[in-house]
Amino acid sequence: MNDDFQYYPTPRSLSARAWAKFKNRNFIRVLEPSAGEGHLLECRPGDRSRIAIDCIEIDIAKHPSLREQGFDVVGIDFMQFDSGAMYSHILMNPPFAEGAKHVLKAWEILEDGEIVAILNAETVRNSFSKERQLLVRLLEQHGEVEYLRDVFNGPDSARKTDVEIALAWLKKESDFGAEIVGSILDDLRQDGTTGEELARGYHDINDVALPNSFIENAVLMFNAAVKATRQAVLADARARKYGRMLGHTLERLNGDAPEDDLESSREWVKRELYERYKDLKNRAWTGILRSTEVTSRLSSSAQKRVEAEFETIKSFEFTVSNVYGFLQGIIEKQGEIQIGMACDVFDLITRYHTDNKVYYMGWKSNDKHRSCGMRLKTMRFVIPGHATEAWRSGLSWDSQQMLRDLDKVFAMLDGQVEPEVSLEWVFRFKFSELRNGQRVSASYFDVRYYPRVGTIHFFPKDKKLVDRLNRLVGRHRHWLPPEDVRVSGAFWLQYEQAEKFDKAFRQEIGKAQGNLCGTCRDLFWTAQHGYDEEKSRAQELLADAMSATLEQHGIDPEGLLEDSRQMPLLLAS
Repeated sequence: MNDDFQYYPTPRSLSARAWAKFKNRNFIRVLEPSAGEGHLLECRPGDRSRIAIDCIEIDIAKHPSLREQGFDVVGIDFMQFDSGAMYSHILMNPPFAEGAKHVLKAWEILEDGEIVAILNAETVRNSFSKERQLLVRLLEQHGEVEYLRDVFNGPDSARKTDVEIALAWLKKESDFGAEIVGSILDDLRQDGTTGEELARGYHDINDVALPNSFIENAVLMFNAAVKATRQAVLADARARKYGRMLGHTLERLNGDAPEDDLESSREWVKRELYERYKDLKNRAWTGILRSTEVTSRLSSSAQKRVEAEFETIKSFEFTVSNVYGFLQGIIEKQGEIQIGMACDVFDLITRYHTDNKVYYMGWKSNDKHRSCGMRLKTMRFVIPGHATEAWRSGLSWDSQQMLRDLDKVFAMLDGQVEPEVSLEWVFRFKFSELRNGQRVSASYFDVRYYPRVGTIHFFPKDKKLVDRLNRLVGRHRHWLPPEDVRVSGAFWLQYEQAEKFDKAFRQEIGKAQGNLCGTCRDLFWTAQHGYDEEKSRAQELLADAMSATLEQHGIDPEGLLEDSRQMPLLLAS
C-alpha cells in the first residue's frame, strides 16, 4: 500500500525546514493534502494546539492516527477537494510522480495565502509537461525554490531514498481588498436606486429547476449556500470597512458604549468563512444522516450508532462522491447493522418481562462453565412502560419509536423495506379501539393495549419470523452453533422444546434462588446484568438448573455437551 500511494514519511528535520519557509507566521488555518501519519506536521511552530490543521489522506487506515493527534480529516482524495478559501497556508509533501499536479491544485483552490511543497527536484528542473511548465512559471512569478540533497537519507528518515528535492514556496494574493472595499463612487451611486432595482436578479429557490436525485440536490443546495455565504461575508466585511471610515458613535466617544467590533481584515474574512462553512457542512451532513435514505431501514439505536460517528463524518467535504461513499459504507456494514438492530429488539423484548423468554442449554461454553441461551416465545410477548393519560389520543414519541423499531426489524427479517400496516399506524388511527380493549391487527403482530398499566401485548402473526430473530441473535451471541457446524439432534430437540421445558426449568430456578446472597435474588437479571463473580455464579446456577431440567425429560446434559462439540460440517471442495 505504501508503494501504491508513494508514501514517504517526512523526516523531522525536513518538516522543520518546510514550516520555516512560510513568511506569514499568522497561521489562521492550515491544510495538509497528503498527510500520511502526520510527520510533516510534527514541527509546527509555537503552541501546537493553537494552529488549526485540516488533513486529507487517501489511505483511510491512517485517519485514526491523524485524529488522535488532534487534526481534522476533511477528505480522502485531494484532487477532488475544492474548499480552499478558508486556508491561510497549505503545507504538502505530495506523491513525487504527481507533484506538479498537486501543487497546481493547491494554487487553484487557495484564495489568499502561502503554499510550501516538497517536490522531486526533477519536477522543477525538467519541465517537459504542460503542468510542470505552468508550475515553473508560477514559481518565477509568485514564489521561490530551494534545492536540497540527502534529506531522505538522514537518521530520522523512515524510508530512505537518494532523490534530490525542491522545497517550493508560493504566495497567492486574492482581490479580497478590492472585493471588500469596492469602488466607493460606484457604491454611492446606488443610493438613488429602488428596492425593486436592487432586488433585480434575485430568484426564489423554488423557481430553480433542480435534478430529481436527492443527493445531487443536497450538494447543489450546499454549493449555492457556500457561494451565497462567501458573498455575505465579503459584503459584511465591506460594510465594516465603511463603518470604520465613518468613525465612532457619540456614545463610544463619550465612553458609554463598548469598542466597535468592525474588524474586516483578510484574517477576519478567512475565520468567518471557515466558521460559516463549517456550520453549512454540519447542516448538510445532518440532512443526509436524517434523510430517508439513511433512516428508513435503521432502528433508533442503529441510527444513534451511526450518528456517534458524526464528528468524523461532518469533517469531510460535502460532495456527491463523499455522500455516496458514506452511504456505501453503511451498505457495506449492513450485515453488522442488521445484527445490531436484531439484538436491540431482542433485548427490548427480554429486558422488562421474564415471561417473554425461555432458556435452553447454549452451544458454546466459556473456559469455566456452560451457559444458557435465550429465545423469545413465539405465541406472545409483553412490553411494559407505555401508560397514557385518559385525555391523550395516542402514545408518546418514545413509545411510537419503539413500535417503529419493532416493525423495521421484522420487515428486515421478512425481506421487506416496511410493513404494509405498521404498528405506528395502528396506534395512531385505531387508538380508541385499543383503549377499549380490542385486539387490532398490523402486518406482523396482533396487538392488545392496557393503557392503565401501560402494557402492550404483541401476538406474532408469523412464528417463522420470530424463529429467524431467535436464530440470528443466538448465533451472534454463540448460544447457537454456526450454520456450517453440525450438532446432535438432542441439542436441537432441547432448543425447539424450550417453551415446553420452561415450567420445569423455573421450578429448578426456585430451588437455586436461595444460593444467591444479598438483594440480587433474580437469577435471570443477574445472569444478564450482574457483575463479575456474581454474574458468573448466576449463569452457572442457570446452567445447573437447565441440566436438571433436561435430565427430567430424558436428555443427558453431558452427552448434549459432548455432541455439541462435534466436528464441523465438511464442505464439498
